[in-house]
Amino acid sequence: MNSKNKEIIVMGFGLFAMFLGAGNIIFPPYIGIISGTKWPTGLLGFAVTGIGMPLLGLLATFRAGGNIDKFAGKVSLPFAKAFNFAILLCIGPLFAIPRTAATTFEVGILPLLGAFDPGSILGISWSAIAVSLIFFAVTLYFSLNPSQVLDQIGTYFTPFLILMLGFIIVKGILVPIGKPAAPVVDNAFALGFTEGYQTMDALASMAFASIIMADIMGHGHGNTKEGLSMAVKVALVSMLGFLFVYGGLVYLGASGGESFANTKDGHTAITVRLVDAIAGDTGRYALASAMTFACLTTAIGLTTAVAGYFEKLLDKRLSYRGLVWIIVTASAVLSVYGVRHIISLSVPVLYALYPVAIVLILLNLFDRGITPGVYRGAVVGAFLIGILYGLQHVSTVADQAKNMLAAIPLGQEGFAWIFTSALGGIAGAAWTRRRRKNAAPEK
Repeated sequence: MNSKNKEIIVMGFGLFAMFLGAGNIIFPPYIGIISGTKWPTGLLGFAVTGIGMPLLGLLATFRAGGNIDKFAGKVSLPFAKAFNFAILLCIGPLFAIPRTAATTFEVGILPLLGAFDPGSILGISWSAIAVSLIFFAVTLYFSLNPSQVLDQIGTYFTPFLILMLGFIIVKGILVPIGKPAAPVVDNAFALGFTEGYQTMDALASMAFASIIMADIMGHGHGNTKEGLSMAVKVALVSMLGFLFVYGGLVYLGASGGESFANTKDGHTAITVRLVDAIAGDTGRYALASAMTFACLTTAIGLTTAVAGYFEKLLDKRLSYRGLVWIIVTASAVLSVYGVRHIISLSVPVLYALYPVAIVLILLNLFDRGITPGVYRGAVVGAFLIGILYGLQHVSTVADQAKNMLAAIPLGQEGFAWIFTSALGGIAGAAWTRRRRKNAAPEK
């Protein structure tokens, strides 16, 4: 293997690990259980938002020069600043980074503690606090040295992660614990599609693109056509890893059948019970190891990306190192409240932001000839409906939001934003043509 191909594989492994660990492992088994015999359809929906959109997000940001501001700046510069600020808070200290430590504790550590209970303070387990402190101490160490973060993750963390997850998946496929049951939902594709929002990977892809380009330039390839080609190959390597892991975990969930139909347990408890049934104590230790390494890699990657962006946004009024300390500290505090609490807070926000992110990704990929008016109209159409989808998950206004969505094409299926963003884009194009016509000098 020549050195360039080796670099691509190492960086691709690193990118795969950075994406995977933000608690993403806990969502595919849940989709498999709920989808039952329709698990391939549920997997397809999850693959669109959990694999396809992150890949397209990377490619779209690469086309924008690896610059997240240029990616959203075609709407307007103030919008780009506000949108990027919002998504970086989501993938940073508000939701994604705290969830990495909380998932490590609930899926990786808690099942191994057994009956051990050191007590709690203010309703928070001392064990959760201790795990959070250790987890973020490691995150801090690697994040303070960001220049080779992708290489470090790809070389040291990912091989172990793939080995542990591979053991669980292969064991579950070769010796299935049961058969898929009847699906719990009518639309398995929509379930998988919207569960993919919780990975936050389409949002993270915009930030991770800058890390990839920086690492490629660090290897001497520069921001050239060769560097862009290398970045695309790195992204494809990471997505192949996703396909294996997500496909395997969705199938394992489906194979659990009626034994794991009680979804009230929550995502983390379902994952732990499923792995225990597949591989017993060995599986629990493998899952604990995989989860710890997966979540660490994502926490490191996200901390690096978010701190780097905020340093530029603040024009270096706060140093990169200072921002890393702030992000790590805030994430450590929020992480001890647990995965379920973090997910419940993130759902309305992600439902509002994800349609906008998807529309921006698609417009950037097919940018030739698209005017700023189209960008603006499509984004407004997507965001307004995204707010309604977010309000569906706020108990005080949920019924009103559902009634409004029911009156819009594709609203109940979860895809009304396609209709409204298309209308917004058409309106934006018409507005642009009218302005040009009015501005044209009379003959």
